[in-house]
Amino acid sequence: MTFGATILIGVHALIAWILIETFVNLAHGLSRRSYVFWHYIVVIMAFAGLFRFYTRFFDSGVSPFTVTVVAMGFVFGFEFVVFRFLYSGERWFLNWVDWIFPVFLASSTIYAVVFFW
Repeated sequence: MTFGATILIGVHALIAWILIETFVNLAHGLSRRSYVFWHYIVVIMAFAGLFRFYTRFFDSGVSPFTVTVVAMGFVFGFEFVVFRFLYSGERWFLNWVDWIFPVFLASSTIYAVVFFW
């Protein structure tokens, strides 16, 4: 896998991550149930849309597993930087419902989109 392909995957992961964070920051007025439901939908749609775009225009023949691992590595990197250096509030949302399951949805979506398209 080339450096350029790695950066392209990272850029797509970053844009999806920004879209999701935008939703998270704007959706605090929703009920808890609605927030969780829409958070899951936004995660799936953001990663599906961005990685569909990636496979259509930039796919370099890298295996779906490798694309997923690289993309999620970038996402974990973004999360580490933000929560370690930029965010000073409470971290109550780093739980199974708000963080672990959405990570599973993101990785599963990336793999499925890259595999099937």
